[in-house]
Amino acid sequence: MIVSTGVMRAIAHSHSTITLDVLASPANASIIDGADYVDHVLVFDKKRLSSYLPAFIRLRRARYDAVVDCMVTAPSVTTLLLIFASGARYRIGIAGRGNDAAFNLTVPPDARPGAHMVDLLAPLAAAFDVDATSVERQPMLQISTAERDRAESVWGARATRGRRGLINVSAGSSERVWPDENYVTVMRHLRALDAEITLRVIGAPAEADRTARIARDGGGVAARTPGIRDALSLVATADFVFTPDTSITHAASAFRTSAVAIFLSDKVERWGLYGTAGENVQHSGPTLATLGVDRVLAAIDRVWNHAVLSRRA
Repeated sequence: MIVSTGVMRAIAHSHSTITLDVLASPANASIIDGADYVDHVLVFDKKRLSSYLPAFIRLRRARYDAVVDCMVTAPSVTTLLLIFASGARYRIGIAGRGNDAAFNLTVPPDARPGAHMVDLLAPLAAAFDVDATSVERQPMLQISTAERDRAESVWGARATRGRRGLINVSAGSSERVWPDENYVTVMRHLRALDAEITLRVIGAPAEADRTARIARDGGGVAARTPGIRDALSLVATADFVFTPDTSITHAASAFRTSAVAIFLSDKVERWGLYGTAGENVQHSGPTLATLGVDRVLAAIDRVWNHAVLSRRA
């Protein structure tokens, strides 16, 4: 959802007559809260059979003129069913994915090897006569004043003296788990770079004990993030982010927050940082468990000296 925000914004702003709705999963719907280019967010849970018929009816009653398929790398049968259910005059998708017959308006893909997901999505704007520049396709998120205030309270008053470092220790799959002691080393290294730094550590609710232990051993504080918007607000108000997780990586790109992200080598080109000061550390092993901490510290030093020292949240 985050990497799609650039092309959605470009489409919505392409003509003054366009009203843009977004179909989202329950997990993704809140991510675009506050987006001024979105009229309605339609929530659809593909895991619940009871949600299909109401979704089909709602799509048909909306009488859409165009429906756009943002599943640009892994065509989805469910998405195609929803596209046909809408009854929209124009069914828009990227050409050459083996499902061209489902669309009556296709656009050429970005054929560059290893293109980022943001760039793979950008050609969809061409269907609306938009030449999506790098600025137009850049992911962008908004947080409300209340959300920013809550984030500021998590950082605390002391955060006004030094910089703010956010450490995310959770990832969505087991192969991206990095040893706890490495996170502690990263935190101590950041404290050596800035003795006044405020460190906050976040993780999945199921890893609350692990998150608290890493925070304590590294000289930081574990921050509760009961919802994805809480995590996004901390990314938006940080000076530096370190993460093994793609969603936090995309959030750093959307908020232009300096970051270092660690990736397995088959993920980084498509899902790494985009358009923000930072560095992706690639690891060729089957899991991140064998990624040495020294490579990560070297990347942190480069990003810190190049970008963090010149930026304040």
